[in-house]
Amino acid sequence: MSKTTDIGRLIDGNLHTPKRQLAMVFDLNKCLGCQTCTISCKRQWTRDEGMDNQWWAVVNTMPGKGTPKNWEGMGGGWNEKGEPNPSRIPLRDEYGDAWTFNKEEIFYGGKGKESYLKPVNAKGEAPDWGPNWDEDEGGGEYPNSHFFYLPRICNHCLNPGCVAACPAGAIYKRGEDGIVLLS
Repeated sequence: MSKTTDIGRLIDGNLHTPKRQLAMVFDLNKCLGCQTCTISCKRQWTRDEGMDNQWWAVVNTMPGKGTPKNWEGMGGGWNEKGEPNPSRIPLRDEYGDAWTFNKEEIFYGGKGKESYLKPVNAKGEAPDWGPNWDEDEGGGEYPNSHFFYLPRICNHCLNPGCVAACPAGAIYKRGEDGIVLLS
């Protein structure tokens, strides 16, 4: 794909600008941090094998490290010169593995009065990070403590970095409405 100075992209040798551009707007005063948008997007767009760590939408508590941990420092986007800013793929530990619990021991093993449910990560260890680990923690000191929920979604950018970065051409921007899709 060639670099263009216009907001459009060269597709098959032709400058392509979508006929219209969609935008997402969230009222941060109404977001409950319930993650229903996250789960519905995940179920809709990343059901296939190998897509388990892809999240097109997630809601983070801010201030916080987010999901994946410290995502804001991983690069991506465009620099001041309009060139792609290299990024790195987050590690599984930065996302946080799915946990298993000692349910059999507690519920059926007779240890329910002496023990409690304990999470274990894929390595068999007590987890030290997970998705939304710092949820609802916020920042500041009493009486000025605060937090808010920040929905991070696919913004269907006018000039999406993910489309330019994908080596396989699996992500594309639909011309009729500007929606970014994964093929």
